[in-house]
Amino acid sequence: MKKYLYGKRKFLGDIISGKSGLRFSDIIHYSVMENELMRDDERTKVFEIPKECFRLYVNDKEINPADMVGGTILSMPVDRCYCVCFSSKPNDQVLFKRFNADVCLEIDIDNLLHFLSIAVQKFEGMSVIHKDVNYYPAIMADSFPDLDSILFYKRDIYSIESEYRIAITVPRHRTHFKGEGNDKIKMFSDDVNDIRHLFINGNTPEINKSYLTGVFYFPEDTKPPASS
Repeated sequence: MKKYLYGKRKFLGDIISGKSGLRFSDIIHYSVMENELMRDDERTKVFEIPKECFRLYVNDKEINPADMVGGTILSMPVDRCYCVCFSSKPNDQVLFKRFNADVCLEIDIDNLLHFLSIAVQKFEGMSVIHKDVNYYPAIMADSFPDLDSILFYKRDIYSIESEYRIAITVPRHRTHFKGEGNDKIKMFSDDVNDIRHLFINGNTPEINKSYLTGVFYFPEDTKPPASS
């Protein structure tokens, strides 16, 4: 399965060269992005459930839905995690412009997941979850959200992105990584100027590029010459 990561060459160049692996960002990163088209408050998912989806009773007497002011607003917090977001659309000019990107990386998701599954074994309780994003309307007319998968829900105004998301989760009680010399490194920060990003690097450039299967440049004529 192939998915596509859009971005700037100055940020993704190290992945192309194999110098580093992918960057996974704290989920709150997406709520403070400079690009307004991409910005979304991922910390909380808000769903409006139509009043017709409920039947309320008082002393066994049903309340007429028409007498209710409106639907039920369901606000669900999202557990902090590290994410990377791909698209199912390859080399798409609309997405290049939407993301203000000049490069698109083709990623073999199966190879990436294999690499990640080995890497996270080093950390107790850490896991990798992934799936297509489910885009939902302002009012959930047809279905009730899967509350176990709210990380993978986004409003339908973002559906053009056709997103596939991979997240690295940590147990709720874990707050720090251990650095060299047993220094404590905070996993997450509530300071928007200190948002945490997680890089998972292999020991060699070949490992870091093991899931990179293609590179598209925008505009096409800016593609660098092949190295001899």
